[in-house]
Amino acid sequence: MTPTKKALLPELFIILCCLATAGLILIDTISRRAVKPQNFNLLARHFIRKGILPNIELVLIVIVLIVLFILLSKYKPNQKDRFLLYSRLAGVFLGIWLIYLSSSYFVSLVWKTPKKTVYFPQLAGAFLEGKTYLTDPSSVTDLTSYQGELYVAFPPLPSLLMLPQIAMQDVDSVNTVQFTIFFGALNAALAFAILELLARHSLTSLNRAGNLWLTVLFAFGSVHWYMSLVGHIWYLSQIVTVTFAALAVFLLLETRSLVLASLALAIGMLARPTIVLMWPLLYALYFELNALTSQDYLRRSIKPVLFSALPIGLAISGLLWYNFIRFDSPFDFGYQTMNVGDYLKPALAAYGQFNFHFVMDNLTTMFFALPRWNPSCGFPAPDGNGMSILITTPALIFLYKARGKSLWVWSAWFSVLLLLLPLLLYFNNGSFQFGFRFLMDLIVPLLCLLAFGAGQRLSFGMRLLILVGVLVNYYGLLWFFIRLCKLS
Repeated sequence: MTPTKKALLPELFIILCCLATAGLILIDTISRRAVKPQNFNLLARHFIRKGILPNIELVLIVIVLIVLFILLSKYKPNQKDRFLLYSRLAGVFLGIWLIYLSSSYFVSLVWKTPKKTVYFPQLAGAFLEGKTYLTDPSSVTDLTSYQGELYVAFPPLPSLLMLPQIAMQDVDSVNTVQFTIFFGALNAALAFAILELLARHSLTSLNRAGNLWLTVLFAFGSVHWYMSLVGHIWYLSQIVTVTFAALAVFLLLETRSLVLASLALAIGMLARPTIVLMWPLLYALYFELNALTSQDYLRRSIKPVLFSALPIGLAISGLLWYNFIRFDSPFDFGYQTMNVGDYLKPALAAYGQFNFHFVMDNLTTMFFALPRWNPSCGFPAPDGNGMSILITTPALIFLYKARGKSLWVWSAWFSVLLLLLPLLLYFNNGSFQFGFRFLMDLIVPLLCLLAFGAGQRLSFGMRLLILVGVLVNYYGLLWFFIRLCKLS
């Protein structure tokens, strides 16, 4: 066999694995829904009537944008690469949005706003009435009681994003599942754009095929897939945070503006304040893109750094003011007295929201927690308390390759460590979940590091592990939503 043919064998094997993975998921999904053909037909019609048609304007807008950007790339040759990137970004968004939406109808069977623990639409409605508390919520789980009123302790960004729709219609008009799917698909599109821009700026050397593979890892080979379909308050908040963390990196790479990137990051803080700890990555990218040197970086960066601190400072001030008008203290976020699950109350009361007491439990969940054998189905079953990120996203093992002298690589690792600190000290490892959902706080810098470590093309082993991650997370969808192989 010639060397050329030998080199083709791994590629052919990967192609077969891709087809097998997609085919397995498709066949399994259809077989589960086609047990009763009449029900399957009703579900398909419901998907078109309730899923596609209400969003037909979105679909048409994205298609028009794709065509427009392609045309602009032909008529503005000096901006060809930029417009082609935007067209691909729009295409990735539309493709993943369709897959996520299909997953909600045909896999998870959850396509409407959950009945309990949603809260953000109701909070947006309360804002429009000049209130910061909920009136007659459907549940009191994870709400904070203060002076006879019930408050949503979580920062309010998702509610703020829902305000326009609720102002024009009403609270019930917001479908939180479709709301989260939109931002989940946007996250994947931004992830692809970030990977492409890193390569364009020679910060990574990964080819487009590799960037698409890593986008698949992000969208389907991680817990991001199931989290984008849930619609509950915790997952919604995290997905929206990822949107603005990714937008921050995208804006930095596209505009070289530290101020714009910090503005996006500041908006993300209104969902999860700790995301500000990703700022060192933004500054390092700014440093590299603007070719700053050790001699002139202070002179050339002091103004952008000061201006970038303004939106972050405003976000912090806004959060402190929001706390004060709710709980009469700027430093009370409402978590200490939140109505958490009974299994969390003793630890929260004894150690507070953040404490070194929780480090070992969180580390164990994040890296070492394994599925448990379920004799009733003859298969390993996920543990609802959490599971190792190396099981749900096994390709993360290739992070060991992300080594180099580049400032932005070191800063990406530093941002990961900073973001890890509050997660390890937190009193809650994620509660009922598939995998470790707090991985999403780290996913943007981790994705950049994977791209850097991969070199010019993804290795055979890395692509194989991405496909394994897709299958694991498909299983996670079935386990989380329809309780497949659930432990009693």
